[in-house]
Amino acid sequence: MKITFNDATELVVQSASIRADGSLLIKTISATEEELRSMFQDEFKTKKMTVTERESTVATYENYTNLNALVKYIGGILGVVLYKSDETPEDKLEALKKENAELKANMDMLKGCILEMSELVYQ
Repeated sequence: MKITFNDATELVVQSASIRADGSLLIKTISATEEELRSMFQDEFKTKKMTVTERESTVATYENYTNLNALVKYIGGILGVVLYKSDETPEDKLEALKKENAELKANMDMLKGCILEMSELVYQ
């Protein structure tokens, strides 16, 4: 299995998959930590990555340009964790905080409307 990057370079990999948190995990034994860091910090290179196996396209990943971590596994396997730009856990948390604040403001407004309506009913 190999990944062909946006700049037409290639990397032999063991696996590439989307994890539950939306990140892309790529596992390989074909490069050193320094080489992986250099490859995956290049936003142009990682703009589009195509995974192929036996000359068939398995998956295409676009916009996973935010290198989050390099992970060492047993057996010399190295993992690369990438997020789409503006979709890191921190970005998602900030968006949820903003949405929560908006919902609280709407809830306060709704409570005020309900109180006002109940006053009209009991008059």
